[in-house]
Amino acid sequence: MNDPEDYRDTPLRSYVLTGGRAAPADPGIGVDTLLKAMPNAASLPMEATPQLRALLRLCNGGVLSVAEVSAHLELPVSVVRILAGDLIASGHLHAHAGCFDEPSTDLLKEVLDGLRNL
Repeated sequence: MNDPEDYRDTPLRSYVLTGGRAAPADPGIGVDTLLKAMPNAASLPMEATPQLRALLRLCNGGVLSVAEVSAHLELPVSVVRILAGDLIASGHLHAHAGCFDEPSTDLLKEVLDGLRNL
């Protein structure tokens, strides 16, 4: 038998955790999306996975981004986006879209000019 320290995650696990889905139902769920548990939400159904339960438990403690949840649960961000989408759709989580916008071309030019002047 292999030593547990030799365990390596595989794409198959992600496939199983997400039910074969590659993207969340809501494409607005990004790495910077903030998640918070809804205080009066019904309890999760019996068939909820341990990962869904852990995600909800983490978000009960405060507001966390998808990236932070991913790090705490040691799951790929893509998987957390899908699981969070499921919990948002079921009314267990509230999502607040992140505020990271694409920088304007003018701002990028100013940064480039500033770097050239160094």
